[in-house]
Amino acid sequence: MKNYDYIVVGQGIAGTVFSYILLQNHKTVLVIGSKQKKTSSLVAGGIFNPLTGKGLVKTWKADELFPFMKDFYENLEKDLKTSFFHQMPIYRPYRSIQEQNDWLGKTANPDFGIYVESDTNDKHYTSDIYNDLGGLETKYSGWVDLPKLLEAYRCFIQEKESYLEEDFDYSALEIKDKLYYKGVVASKIIFCEGTEAIKNPYFTNLPFSLVKGETIDILIKDATFQSIVNQGVSIIPLGNQVYRVASTYSWNPLDWENTEKAKEELIEKARNLLKRNFEVVGQKAGIRPATKHRRPIVGMHPQYPHIGIFNGLGSKGVSLAPYLAKHFFEHIEYKALLDKDLIQPQ
Repeated sequence: MKNYDYIVVGQGIAGTVFSYILLQNHKTVLVIGSKQKKTSSLVAGGIFNPLTGKGLVKTWKADELFPFMKDFYENLEKDLKTSFFHQMPIYRPYRSIQEQNDWLGKTANPDFGIYVESDTNDKHYTSDIYNDLGGLETKYSGWVDLPKLLEAYRCFIQEKESYLEEDFDYSALEIKDKLYYKGVVASKIIFCEGTEAIKNPYFTNLPFSLVKGETIDILIKDATFQSIVNQGVSIIPLGNQVYRVASTYSWNPLDWENTEKAKEELIEKARNLLKRNFEVVGQKAGIRPATKHRRPIVGMHPQYPHIGIFNGLGSKGVSLAPYLAKHFFEHIEYKALLDKDLIQPQ
């Protein structure tokens, strides 16, 4: 029998970040992941952004999330000996004089204005982007190359003999004074399964509101902008003149198939932003584990105190995961109270 402090089921962004928090705190962990099951983390644009939406609203807990996230990912890059954390501004061209006035009015509030570049250089974007009214740059933003991060982390934990690749078998889990699973003994198990959580027999009736998203990759020859541009969609510079256009939102059907409808929608929105011609060179689809109240599902099972869940990060998983993983760890190990805004399993 192999003994671990924790089993973590799932190796998307939630499972990766939570298991790394465990390792940082000198806990032994076995991550169970499956290459066969699809994860939205491999499809997501990976954007982190303190100001979101048409109304430019400050992200929930932004003041806590973003400083912690930066240190977390930079430390993880060092441990994995790879680069996946890309900090860059998000440039938002104004769509109207009214929007310009509204947004500039908000920046006068110091609590909000710290996330806005005080001297945006609109000319930097003019050759590539329609921005007749100018625009606004968000600071402390960027994107995480999630496929690169997840692959590097899988190799990292394989070297530590802390990774098991298989579909988790719920029927093989025995709950006694400790947890027993196929020759493994653990004190706790944390499910970080993304959309697969709807099949988990230990957590039923969770308030998921799953949503499908699609992205396209485009080649823009001679483009010069190296910041994310956002207006209706985000255009993310991946390098070598390839940019990702993200993303669509749909609720029917909830599948992992690329659609021509989404492709055309993204092309149209990209054309509304881009002055240059472009060629579509890729497309991806995925299902986000979003929740009805737009808050993550975090907590231990009310009847089985050895079993927990860390899920429902939705489209903001990159920014939410590090801070909330640490918060959840401190709840489990030191009885810290969970944030009242989180959805706890009933």
